[in-house]
Amino acid sequence: MADDVRRPRVLDVLAAEEPWEVPDAWVSRVQGQLRAWADDPEALRPLRADAFPDFVKGTPAAVWFTHQVAPLLTGWIPVLHGEYADLPAELTREFYRPSARLGGNGHVIYVAPTDWQLQAIAGARGFREQGRRHALHLSRNVVSLFLDAPPMAARAQALTAAFDRVLADRDLTELHITGAYDDIAKYWRSAALTDSERAVLPELAGPTAALRYSINSVRDTHARMLMLSPDEYAGDFAQVLAELILATGLRGIPQSVANILGDAAIDVHKALEEIHPAFSVQTWHGHVNQWMSRAIRNGQSALARSWGAAAARVGVHLSGVLAKGPWPDSEVPDLTTLFRILDRERWSTIESQAAAQNEASLSASWKSVKDDEPKAQTEDVARDESLPEPLDFSNDPLAELDSLIGLESVKDAVRRMVAEVKTNVRREELGLPSHERARHMVFVGKPGTAKTTIARLLSRIYHQLGVLEKGHVVEVDRSDLVGASVGSTAPMTAAKFREALGGVLFIDEAYTLTPENTPGDYGLEAVATILKMMEDHRNDCIVIVAGYHREMQRFMESNTGLASRFPKLLSFSEYDTDQLVQIFELQARQKGMIYGEEVLDKVRSVIPPAPRGHSFGNGRFIRNVLEEAISNQATRLSASDPDTLTERDLRELIPADVRPPTSMRAEDYLLQKPGT
Repeated sequence: MADDVRRPRVLDVLAAEEPWEVPDAWVSRVQGQLRAWADDPEALRPLRADAFPDFVKGTPAAVWFTHQVAPLLTGWIPVLHGEYADLPAELTREFYRPSARLGGNGHVIYVAPTDWQLQAIAGARGFREQGRRHALHLSRNVVSLFLDAPPMAARAQALTAAFDRVLADRDLTELHITGAYDDIAKYWRSAALTDSERAVLPELAGPTAALRYSINSVRDTHARMLMLSPDEYAGDFAQVLAELILATGLRGIPQSVANILGDAAIDVHKALEEIHPAFSVQTWHGHVNQWMSRAIRNGQSALARSWGAAAARVGVHLSGVLAKGPWPDSEVPDLTTLFRILDRERWSTIESQAAAQNEASLSASWKSVKDDEPKAQTEDVARDESLPEPLDFSNDPLAELDSLIGLESVKDAVRRMVAEVKTNVRREELGLPSHERARHMVFVGKPGTAKTTIARLLSRIYHQLGVLEKGHVVEVDRSDLVGASVGSTAPMTAAKFREALGGVLFIDEAYTLTPENTPGDYGLEAVATILKMMEDHRNDCIVIVAGYHREMQRFMESNTGLASRFPKLLSFSEYDTDQLVQIFELQARQKGMIYGEEVLDKVRSVIPPAPRGHSFGNGRFIRNVLEEAISNQATRLSASDPDTLTERDLRELIPADVRPPTSMRAEDYLLQKPGT
């Protein structure tokens, strides 16, 4: 994907037809309302300081209730994915201080009792009437925060309307502020909702109704999947329910499920007897993943999402999670792979749309220029079709890798890494165990041997393969990680690591973090922090450490945890003179420049003869030669009338333009210190 294509931050509710791109303004509005409640002591009573230890002292009950109900307004046993998968924590971050925090871009399954909408009211049972009245009002007000959020709107509207009817009826209000909780819960299970409201809030009728809804959802979505995306391995409803039962570790139909199935339980029992002897969870996952993948490719993403959400919901019921039972050892179904397939499809669509928009924009801009300019002038600036097009690898990092000069062993290693990722993705789709190794790497070599270039290409490649969420590179050295005082290093290092999540953290001159004969150096704390965060975010970031061969060997031996966490070492050799000339050609073509053999002969003449010094810049030296040549060309052309310059004039280098570099960019003054 092109670097300038922005991937939106989304709340991806699996049961919804598509992810919701969450507007920053919506988040700010909700957070602003929570702050307003916190600043108004008369509005809503604060919780007791010790009531909920994960919240700061004095947190209003409305903030806590927002945290509880936000995900549940998206559906019964919802599966949330995307940047806002941990929606409650995002909305209440000013008040919420958990001991652990969801990271990365995974998915979360939320479970709750079927009277979840009454949590604030239940919590106020010991309060006086005024406190219970507050709890009733805050329940309604919190739910109404989500009326304009598409994934929550339908359930929020139904629940807000139900609360409004309670508040408008004196007897019902009296029940909620003076009655026994069992009577309040009974009212909500039997009489609080209209038929249309109960259709979107089925679980509020109680556990049996919730289970019936979940089973019927699987029945309905499975039938639609079979009709619109037939599959040779997918049997009827009885078979899929039997497969879900076995996948959750059960061997028979739970009585609660049998009661709902009625006569259909006989068919499910027969299916269990038939498939149980040879049933394998991994094989079943593989068949389902293939089925879902094919449906998504054929334009049935919404249906595949509904099937996955319904199957996950039933899996939770069957495993006993709602009754405090353990989660099944294996996901039911394989939601990780399902979301990977969905994300790949969504990102591909985003990229295609962005490319189409860019093409349309460029076409419109060019048409506007042509329409505004006199015809003669347009003819003067027409493109010279005889000139070669500049090289552009912005959308194809693998092609750019192949175009690099030399580095054959490095390129071969990268190709093997790509093959490993593709093979593991296919293994997961088939329900087979993957054989992934840690992707962190050590790059060794002298300055200017393309270490940073390879790191950037790897990040883009892994991004396209779906391994990295963003595909960016955060380049750091000791000065970015190590503080000047006690206690400052760990926060600096952690901040840079978090900045790199979804991409690559490239640590140049990594060995300077562990200087020789300096046991108390703060760099040791940076190394320890990096190792801990690598463990905490093992799939969210790739760390690459780089430097000279000998120094990097000492660095890897400085901490017993380093060698095991960096299983791959790529060695970057110096370039010979012919390769350096070829690098000049490649970089010149990427910049759209043209040249003759005389220019290449001149380039060869300014390259220092071998053996070159320890700090010779290799590819960086050639980059400086090219940039100096382009600068000299600009000076030469400045003596001409700009209106007479043709495209060839502007793109052509001549031997006189090529001279030994006399200036460097700021970063190149570091040729005397190790770098890439």
